Amino acid sequence: MNIVCGDDSARMWIAAVPPAAPDELNIVLGLDTRGGPDERVACDLFGYGHEGEEGVFYLLPDDLRATVELTGSRLGVRLVTRPQRMAESLVEHGVEFRRSAADVANETIDGSQVTVLYREIDIDVDALAAYPGLLPGPDHCPAMTEDGEVVGGGLRPVLCLDHAGPATLPELLDSYRAGEGSIIVLGAD
Repeated sequence: MNIVCGDDSARMWIAAVPPAAPDELNIVLGLDTRGGPDERVACDLFGYGHEGEEGVFYLLPDDLRATVELTGSRLGVRLVTRPQRMAESLVEHGVEFRRSAADVANETIDGSQVTVLYREIDIDVDALAAYPGLLPGPDHCPAMTEDGEVVGGGLRPVLCLDHAGPATLPELLDSYRAGEGSIIVLGAD
C-alpha cells in the first residue's frame, strides 16, 4: 500500500490500494457504518451496488456517484444521489434517524442530485498532476483506455471502504482483506 497523502481525521486519502495496481493512485474515502447521518446514509446507498470481484461493489451513477473538485491545493469529493433514491433509503429507517438525516441532503447539485457527504484534504497538486485520471481540470492527465480514448469523463472512480467505527487506512485495508469490509467503486466526474 502506498499512501501519498491524506488525513485519518478526514477519512480521505490518495493511495494505491487493492484491488488496483500497486502504482495506481486512487482517491479513497473511509465510511463508518455507525458514523454520523451522512456516512450512514452513504453506507445505506451502497446496498444498491452490484458485486464485481469478491468484496468489491459497483454503483450506478443514478444511485450514488462522486464529484471531484480541485480548488487551489484543496481536493474535495462530494457523494451525490437523486432525491428519489435518498427518500427511498430513508424510508427504511425509524423517525429518529430520518429526523437526524434531514440535513444531509440539503444541497442540490445541477437541480437533479443532492449531496449525501462532502470531504476535502490538502494535496500537492504538482506532485499528483501527472497521474492519469486522478485530478480534475484541463491541466491534468485524463484517464485513458489502451486505445487512447478518454474514459468516464477523464476521472478514475473514487473508492469507498466501509467499516464499523473510526479507522486509519491500513486498518480499513486489513478489515477488507479479512472480509469484514468492502470496497465500493463510485463513478466520478
